[in-house]
Amino acid sequence: MFYAVQCIVMAGGRGTRFGSPTKFLRKVCGESIIERLLKQLGSVCSHILVTLSKYTIAESKSLCNSYEVDCVELSGGGYVEDLTTSLSMCIKPPVLVLAADIVARNSIVIAKFVKRALAEHASVVTAVVNKGNGVEHAVGLSLFKALGGGAWTNIALLPSLIMDVDDVEDLEYAEKVCTSDA
Repeated sequence: MFYAVQCIVMAGGRGTRFGSPTKFLRKVCGESIIERLLKQLGSVCSHILVTLSKYTIAESKSLCNSYEVDCVELSGGGYVEDLTTSLSMCIKPPVLVLAADIVARNSIVIAKFVKRALAEHASVVTAVVNKGNGVEHAVGLSLFKALGGGAWTNIALLPSLIMDVDDVEDLEYAEKVCTSDA
């Protein structure tokens, strides 16, 4: 299920809730979260850009050489600032933006999200999950179909299919729900 979307993996945050800016290097199902994600994106994205910052570049630079991705160091000034800079580097939409700490059950989950998001009329489509408390929680997966703003909508996904790792409890849960793409 290859789509003509560019992908941006945001890997430059401070990781304050987790206690480490490189939480995406933690192991889930035998490999680091970001390695798992990059492998899954290979069947979805036409091009992958990984954004790093002064907080993450030293420990993460080897990823840039190990995978067919481009890496760029951004200011690390915050998600919105780094996202805006990242989007300005893309030639044209659609652009799939993912947090580096996303754990998806498999690449099909991401591909189905892209397919559904492309069918939406909104300019920006974000994946959300309900963790059982009735509140939708963004998981760090959005498709930008236009780069200048516009209407925004959410697509609800099951938390057993995709999640972001914000803390150690999330990491433990991710280990339980993920399976290989085999």
